[in-house]
Amino acid sequence: MDFLPSLSNVGAYAFFLDFDGTLTEIADTPTAVVVDPRMPAALASLSASTGGAVAIVTGREIGTIDRLLSPLRLPVAGVHGYELRDAGGFRLTEASDEAAGARIESLLAEFVAQNPGLLLEKKRGALALHYRLRPELEALCLALVRELADPLPGFILTHGKMVVELRLHRATKGTAIGLFMQQQPFQGRVPFFAGDDATDEDAMIVVNALGGITAKVGPGESAAQYRVPDVPSFLSWLSATADTFEGL
Repeated sequence: MDFLPSLSNVGAYAFFLDFDGTLTEIADTPTAVVVDPRMPAALASLSASTGGAVAIVTGREIGTIDRLLSPLRLPVAGVHGYELRDAGGFRLTEASDEAAGARIESLLAEFVAQNPGLLLEKKRGALALHYRLRPELEALCLALVRELADPLPGFILTHGKMVVELRLHRATKGTAIGLFMQQQPFQGRVPFFAGDDATDEDAMIVVNALGGITAKVGPGESAAQYRVPDVPSFLSWLSATADTFEGL
């Protein structure tokens, strides 16, 4: 994979961007993330230059992204496509098994209480068990969530960076991008997607199939066409791209 090329022709592209690990460095806990000031500025400039064809596609909830990017308000696919807000502000939420999710949440909360340092993050349509502060418990966390998920074929388990996430729905980042691409201002453009983790691979595959551009931020196997070494490098590329488009 090569480093990302320079882009031109502002009207040709629709940008879909993961958040943690792509636009921001991953923190020890989800609430400890630090937003680089140049990132919202670059996103705002890029959105203005593309007529709004910039969306965040993330595991976080839409409300959390709005708070982190305030006052900027972009189209967002949250919780890996479970919730989606399009360019017009219309919101769509996938169906999920909340009753089964509540039972699993109770069991995971008990496990976390017995193992200080673990963090259970409850999101709409998903549960994420973080073990960044207890990396020695990785195998145990993965085994437990797999055991809880096995009887529930409608749930999706994803093993990410120091986190095991159980989605209570079938939506993915890929399905979210597919929905965006059917709507203005994304429709008819070449999709661009950048992500860093296993949860982003569904989006990589969809964007590749649409003839778009995909970029992997950081190390690891990926279906992406291009490689960016780290978050600062991607932010530099994003800022340069936004500046270029702003001048067109």
